[in-house]
Amino acid sequence: MAAFWTTHFAVPLCAGVAAIAWLKSSGWDRAAIDAAFDASTGQFPWRSHWFTEGLMHSGGKLLVMVVTALAALLLIASRWRTGWVTWRGPLALFVAGMVLGPLATSVGKNLSSARCPWDLARYGGFAAHEHNNAEDGTLGRRGCFPCGQASAGFALTAGYFALRRRRPRAARAALGIGLVYGTILGAGRVLQGAHYPSHVVGTALVCWNVSLGLYALTLKRRDDQCDTLTAPIDSLRAS
Repeated sequence: MAAFWTTHFAVPLCAGVAAIAWLKSSGWDRAAIDAAFDASTGQFPWRSHWFTEGLMHSGGKLLVMVVTALAALLLIASRWRTGWVTWRGPLALFVAGMVLGPLATSVGKNLSSARCPWDLARYGGFAAHEHNNAEDGTLGRRGCFPCGQASAGFALTAGYFALRRRRPRAARAALGIGLVYGTILGAGRVLQGAHYPSHVVGTALVCWNVSLGLYALTLKRRDDQCDTLTAPIDSLRAS
């Protein structure tokens, strides 16, 4: 029990918070945006580019929506396919994670006061401050932390928890796919000047902990019971 929470909660949380703090304090957040910004034109060249805006931004979200819709259809179909009954829980967890991860990210943006890089006067925007400020006329506006686009990718990590007990290898693959895809989508928004890298890391933390919470409330107890029941069998095989 303790090992699970250390590995799945304490370590990722500490690593994520440390990464965010380091990106901000070391200047790498700003360096990444400086690299994406063309000072000679006063613009982000990738902001409206077909690759980042059309393919990565719009297309990236659409792909995840299709995956979520297919999982929801399988969940509904499991009511009539008796062979799929045991997959209802994992499918429900996956669909819930795909919906609640981005939703929690959106709530975080509403509660945040951090400005998007492209809003700052340094990058041709209107705001002199890095957080909503009355002097900029932005007090009370929606913030820009964490990165909403990246949540479409990081939400896929829900597949790790859905498959953790039944298909360990597939679970690790789902984890890798979610982390890589979320990072790619987040990198696209960094190139566009919409977010700092630390915003992307924050999104990964939000989506991971949403899926972890769903797992703890649903499948974890059953998975723990299965592990307990199979432990004696595994011991006999090992001997």
